[in-house]
Amino acid sequence: MNDNNRVSFISESDFGRFLETLNSGARVFAPYPALSREGEESYFYEPWSPGKPFIFRGYRPAQPIKSFLFKGRVKVAEYPSGNQPAPDFAREKTIIVGAAACDAVSLRSLDAVFLDEAFTDIFYRERRNNTFIITADCVNPRSACFCTQLGNAPYPKTGFDLNMSAVEGGYLIETGSEKGSEVVRKNSPLFSAPGENLLRARDDQRSETTRIVERQNGDYSLSKSFPELLAIQRESDSWFGHVRTCVECGACLFSCPTCHCFLLYDQKSNRGGFERVKEWDVCIYAGFSRMAGGSSPRLGLMERFRHRYLHKLEYYPKNFGFEACTGCGRCIEGCMGKIDMRKVLKALDTETIETGTKHE
Repeated sequence: MNDNNRVSFISESDFGRFLETLNSGARVFAPYPALSREGEESYFYEPWSPGKPFIFRGYRPAQPIKSFLFKGRVKVAEYPSGNQPAPDFAREKTIIVGAAACDAVSLRSLDAVFLDEAFTDIFYRERRNNTFIITADCVNPRSACFCTQLGNAPYPKTGFDLNMSAVEGGYLIETGSEKGSEVVRKNSPLFSAPGENLLRARDDQRSETTRIVERQNGDYSLSKSFPELLAIQRESDSWFGHVRTCVECGACLFSCPTCHCFLLYDQKSNRGGFERVKEWDVCIYAGFSRMAGGSSPRLGLMERFRHRYLHKLEYYPKNFGFEACTGCGRCIEGCMGKIDMRKVLKALDTETIETGTKHE
C-alpha cells in the first residue's frame, strides 16, 4: 500500500481473479463496446461473468450509472394492500466496474434529491447502499467531454469505493470509502505496494488527459459564471435560434447522469387490484409541466429548452451549491438536432460581450 495506505497495485491477471471474488457475492457489471448505427463505438454495461474479458478503452460509458440506482421504471406500491407482497427494494448487491469521474460526481446531485431527510426515496436509498462503485480514470476523452469547464477532472476524486488507473502491467487501485478499504483488505494477496514510477506514470497520464480536455474546449471558455450569464440572457431572443433543430426526443435528458425527474401513474395489476409505477420523465416534453385545466408555465418548446440550462446551471447552484451538470457530454452525442450545450453557452456569452448587456 502507498499514498497514506490508499493506493495499491494489482496485475492485469490478478484483476480478473479479483472480479471473480467480487462476482461470488454480487452481480458485477462492466462496460463493453457496441457500435452505433453510424458506426461509432460506445460503451454500455453488461453483466460480467468468470472467463469474460474485461475491456476498457479509457473513456466514459454512454450509459450513466443512474440507470442502476434510479431505475427507468419501477413499481412502488400495490393497493388495496391486502395480501399483496411488498414492492421489490432491490437488496441484491451490485458492483459497477469502469464508471467515469463524471458519473462519480453526478451522485451528489442524485443524493441531494433522493436522500433528503424529509423526502427520502427508499428505492434509491436501498440501491445506493447495495451498490459498490469501481471507477476508472479516463485516458481517451471523447470530443464531447467538457468536465474541466465544470471544475471537474477526467479522473475521480470522490464518489467511488475503489478507483482504477491503468498502468504498465495492471492497475493502481485507490480506495475511496471504508467499503473499498475492506474489500482490498479481504483480497490483500492480490495487491502489492506500487513503485514510485507507477505513481508518477499515473499522475503524468492524469495531467495529460486533463490538458486534452482543456485544449478541446478552449474555444468554449466564458467571460462570466454560468448563473451570471443565464441571469443576463434569460429573456434573450437568441434562445429561439438555438432551439430551432430540437425535436423534443429527450435524448439529452435521458442520458444525463444528473437528471432525476419522474412520473407516477396508476394502472391495473396483473394480480388484481392496482399498482403505482414510477418512471423517468423529462422537462423537454410538453406534458411535463402541464397543470389542471391544461395550462403550463412552459408551453412553448423554447421555454422548455431554456429551462434545462437554467435548472442545471443557475437554479441548482443556488439551491445546492453546485451545478447539475458534470460535463460528460452525453447530451451532445445523443442530440438528434446536433445541439451542443457548449456552443449555446458560448453564443450567449459572445452576445453579452458584443451588445454590452449588463445584469441589472
